[in-house]
Amino acid sequence: MNFVDTLRGLWRRWYIVIPGILIAASLAIGAWNLIPPAYERSSTQLLVPGAGSIPDGANPYLFLGGLTPAADVIVRAVGSENLLNEVVAENPGAKIEVSRDTTTAGPVILIVVTAPSDAGAEEVLGLLVERTAMVLDDIQRSEGIAAPNRMSVLPVTVDSRSVLQERTRFVAVGATGFVGLALALLLASLVDGFSQQRKRGRDVAGSTAEATEPPNGAPEAVSVTAPVSPAITAKPARASTASRPHRRSSAVRDQPRADSEQDADASALPTTR
Repeated sequence: MNFVDTLRGLWRRWYIVIPGILIAASLAIGAWNLIPPAYERSSTQLLVPGAGSIPDGANPYLFLGGLTPAADVIVRAVGSENLLNEVVAENPGAKIEVSRDTTTAGPVILIVVTAPSDAGAEEVLGLLVERTAMVLDDIQRSEGIAAPNRMSVLPVTVDSRSVLQERTRFVAVGATGFVGLALALLLASLVDGFSQQRKRGRDVAGSTAEATEPPNGAPEAVSVTAPVSPAITAKPARASTASRPHRRSSAVRDQPRADSEQDADASALPTTR
């Protein structure tokens, strides 16, 4: 079956295709309304050395080369499961990602928050920015590092407005609509194929019946095979002994006639002396 035949079959089953399209559209609209959009905010923080670890009056941004390992430690501490679970418990549905920003060469910590609402994203992001500074200070205090030599984090960027993320929404709507439409078209194709198969079967049966019907309505000739009599097929029996004397008696009856004929012929001959 080619593409044109498929389209014709779907057109014949419009009463299945059109309701299927409407149902698929309704499911897609329902998925759009059920799945809320996501709001995303991000923040970047720069890890800087303490004032006691650099020369007096020196530019601290010139001493960032050795802080990359320290930034990885802070990422591990802030992104721990216990801390993230505590934050998410206060803001259900929020997703948090803490990593080191690999797009820069410096010790930059990147925090990305995705929440069901703009207010939720703002709250979670502000909480994590504060937690980063607290975690860094706690780690250095537990190691006994003097306050002037302790590193600190400096917020570089903090989003003031959320970015609307609707990728999940679009994927769900597209998948729902596609599946609904595919099922409707498949059902219409199956119904049309089954109907066409039954129609072809009826046509073949009708053609066979017309071919076997006698012309002009004459009754169909029926060949009857007569039973063969055992007397005909049996081997002829030999003549019985009772019929033999009958043939001999006929020969005896014909014998006097032959003798009289011979006597008449003999009398007709001239007598010689």
